[in-house]
Amino acid sequence: MIHVLYVDDEPALLELTKLILEHDGEFSVDPVVSAEEALGLLRDHDYDAIVSDYQMPGMNGIEFLKHIRLSGNTLPFLIFTGKGREEVVIEAINSGADSYLQKGGNPQSQFAELALKIQQIVRRSRAERALREAEARYRAIFQNASDIIRVLDRDCKVVYDSPSSSKILGYPAGSLIGKNPLEYVHPDDRKRIAADLELVYKNKSHGVPSEFRIRTVDGNYIWVESVGVNLIGVEGVDGVVATTRPITERKKAEEQLKKKHEELYAAFERLTVTEEELRQNYDDLAKSERRLAESEHNVRASESFLKCLITDVREGIVAFDANLRVTLWNPFMEDLTGIPAGEVIGKQLGESFSILNDTEIPRTLKCALAGETVETPDIPLNLIIKKEKKIWIRGIASPLYNHDGTIMGVIGVVLDITARKDAELALVTTTRDLHESEEKYRNVFEAKIDPLILADAETWAILDPNLAASELYGYSREEMLQMTLLDLSTEPEKTKEVLDRQIPRVSLRYHRKNDGTVFPADIALAYFTLKGRSVLILSIRDLTGVQQIGDALRIANVKLNLLIGVTRHDVLNSLTVLLAYNGFIREREVGDATREILEKQQKALFAIRSQIEFTRAYDDLGVKSPLWQHVGNTASRAYAQFINTISFTCETGDLEIYADPMLEKVFYNLFDNAFRYGEDVTKVRLYGAMDGTDLLLFFEDNGIGISEIDKARIFSRGIGKNTGLGLFLTREILAITRIGITENGGFRKGARFVLRVPRGAYRLMK
Repeated sequence: MIHVLYVDDEPALLELTKLILEHDGEFSVDPVVSAEEALGLLRDHDYDAIVSDYQMPGMNGIEFLKHIRLSGNTLPFLIFTGKGREEVVIEAINSGADSYLQKGGNPQSQFAELALKIQQIVRRSRAERALREAEARYRAIFQNASDIIRVLDRDCKVVYDSPSSSKILGYPAGSLIGKNPLEYVHPDDRKRIAADLELVYKNKSHGVPSEFRIRTVDGNYIWVESVGVNLIGVEGVDGVVATTRPITERKKAEEQLKKKHEELYAAFERLTVTEEELRQNYDDLAKSERRLAESEHNVRASESFLKCLITDVREGIVAFDANLRVTLWNPFMEDLTGIPAGEVIGKQLGESFSILNDTEIPRTLKCALAGETVETPDIPLNLIIKKEKKIWIRGIASPLYNHDGTIMGVIGVVLDITARKDAELALVTTTRDLHESEEKYRNVFEAKIDPLILADAETWAILDPNLAASELYGYSREEMLQMTLLDLSTEPEKTKEVLDRQIPRVSLRYHRKNDGTVFPADIALAYFTLKGRSVLILSIRDLTGVQQIGDALRIANVKLNLLIGVTRHDVLNSLTVLLAYNGFIREREVGDATREILEKQQKALFAIRSQIEFTRAYDDLGVKSPLWQHVGNTASRAYAQFINTISFTCETGDLEIYADPMLEKVFYNLFDNAFRYGEDVTKVRLYGAMDGTDLLLFFEDNGIGISEIDKARIFSRGIGKNTGLGLFLTREILAITRIGITENGGFRKGARFVLRVPRGAYRLMK
């Protein structure tokens, strides 16, 4: 909003002008009847512009304007009067008026012009003020910059030299204007810097700084670093801006570092052949450790990704050992069959599902165990546990290899195709009854959750897609009606061959969505006649999830094989040899510097051995099958491993949870964390509570607790004052059976770890 001070000795005109200008909400007008009253308001209020009449009793508009300008006030000023003489206009402009408007004529046009002129002079005033502020700001930056800032013209002559140049180089201010800066560059550096500067002038430089020596006023040279930017043609600069800073101290430090490095290298050259061999072995061990650490990191990442896939994927994942006993039964299989994983793990599939013995599944598993990847036909099952519910499944079984390439078991993917079979049966029924009822066809067609497309059998033009098909491909129904089946495929030639041969089912084809995403599809086709026209109907299934599972399983298998190949036994043997060599050399007559190096080396070797032996406790992480474990007994065994006077109370009764066999290690790490970091801990409590269908186990102490900064990273690897692995591995052990862990205690109120156990993974023993 523009705040205007309006001065006129006619009250009626003051009121009218205020009413019209404030009508649209862009102006706020303060009207006064005299220049003397206006001067009083200016002392106490801020305005964006002044509008004044010329002829007024006492002080007229020109005198008012001169008074304003003499006081140093630069507010935009507009003369608005009925006095139309040219000399009045000239006098007003010469006195500092920003604009002039004569009264009279069409009132609507006149006040519209008045509003426009006020807007123009205010915008101009604000722009000029912003420009002055910007100029002052940038002038202050350049004048007070610690670096030397120079502007070079097109002939490489200095046209601007910042005050910092005199402070750093010692030359009088302005004495280098008109000079070529290359004259002051050390002769040994001049040719190189001239070439760098030429690249800047040709706009071929990418902002890489150049280091060189520059002469000061006393004839000495100092090291500097300079970066040039080509602003030739830019208004207000029209030259190359060079920013230069001294780096003499840095160069000295680099020279000292280089000298120290050379001295250190010479010292190492004087070591004996045995020391050289030890160093080589140590380097080999370090490389092995790095490879081991990288392998562990990659495998952990793959395991985490694989766990997410196995837990959340909407397909069944089942794994078997070499005796075809179940070792993995993911949550989808629990939902599909109604049987928890704990009742299947460790058994052969036929023991839990005798109805499978008469199907193709046993033969499929044996073929996979022999090295083949086999897909079963569609299999119907009547599930007694689900009240005689009939489902349809299809399985894909592949061999699972260990690190030496031998088959260690079978991995299988189970697809629930019940909805699809229902759709296919409904499709057959619908195609048979289409001649009798188009309404029935439409209801079935649109009600199916699987994507369905009706197309012309001769031209392959799309006649009708259901809602699921439109959502899958990302097109509206109207857009799909303008397309053919070939437009949806990324393999039009193969699609054309299938349609020409009228193949009833294609297990894998690649289609493209509207956003460009390519996905694998399983397609079933049926041909029939509709109103004398040959048509076909397609049922499409997106196989992206199934393909991702297979890829993830293969990648995880490769990485696991790589980690298994690096054996702890060989690493510890090599480490023992290195420690023996190190001890042998320390007993010989060596210099103090060498002895100090050997002492540090021995500490590093012992630290490495400690870290490797620490991982021995986690060899079985995720290897053995989960089992039901008594929470109170397991926690008490972990507590008994500590010698302290801190009390422990367990309030879980006969609660059991389905967890990895290393659950005792989880409670051991939680006790260790409380005793090690809790400071004034006197008691620890373990109890449970329900949260919906989940069970929450609370492990809390009355110590100092965990700060908000540390809460977000305590479960990260390497965090902590000991090994930095305790809570990290605690989370990994629990995640194997989908048990989560968080910390929500209060700082200085005590730590509280919360274990969230999902439904089906806890029970109370009678």
